[in-house]
Amino acid sequence: MEHAPEESPKLGPFANQDAELHFVQLLTELDSDAHSYVFEVTLAGEPYALKTEEDASVLWGSERDRAPMDYPDQYLDPFYNECRAYGRLVEKKLNGKVAVRCYGYLMLSAQYEEDLEQQFGIEDWNRTNEEKKLPFSKRYPLKAIVKEFVPEDTVWKPRLVGKVLRDLKKIRKTDVYVIDVKAANYKNGLLVDFSVAMTNLYFLFDIKPTWRVERYKNEDLIAFDVMIREQRVKTRIQAFKKRNIEIMKKLRSYEKSLLQDEEDE
Repeated sequence: MEHAPEESPKLGPFANQDAELHFVQLLTELDSDAHSYVFEVTLAGEPYALKTEEDASVLWGSERDRAPMDYPDQYLDPFYNECRAYGRLVEKKLNGKVAVRCYGYLMLSAQYEEDLEQQFGIEDWNRTNEEKKLPFSKRYPLKAIVKEFVPEDTVWKPRLVGKVLRDLKKIRKTDVYVIDVKAANYKNGLLVDFSVAMTNLYFLFDIKPTWRVERYKNEDLIAFDVMIREQRVKTRIQAFKKRNIEIMKKLRSYEKSLLQDEEDE
């Protein structure tokens, strides 16, 4: 299964695609704005977290229009974002060390939609109207990521802040930019969500001005600082330094001046 352009990292399938699957509980609130459903499940009797992605894009408008037409989903779909990010962590031998461990992807028969509606009341899988008219056997399968099940919420304490930031920086050194850093995306101090992560090579890095690319790449650091403030943790640790803001301002001003020079010619 293709997750990305040829040069991008790829995640392998779950080792036992035919393992008996049992859904234990829905971990996602149905009235949330999440673009996925996360379940506690058992596969061959072993506990896991299973993240099923809606067939949805996390980018819209002109950015979607400018994505390479050969593989827009591989750039914009949360499932592929997760696959690329975890594929890179596996390459760098960081899987399970800086984020919750991932065991690969799993393709589920669309028949599960009917089962999950009956069991948990899930009705929306973001299917097109054309697909909704088809029997479940004719619909595209559901895409899912298998992860370690971590039931414990994160207790935010000063000593944990440094460790979480170090993990985030290790992830960033692999050219994976998490973007969506928030307390809800951590379990027991480990990151569990890469739905909107940008993993180099990423098409926006080629079509956007440098200052905007730098903004994308620093979004997770800014979000980290916001998260720690919201959790009211007393710490002097700060991810995004004032000098970074000044650098981005200078880049933006410089590139605006170049555009102005081109218009004046």
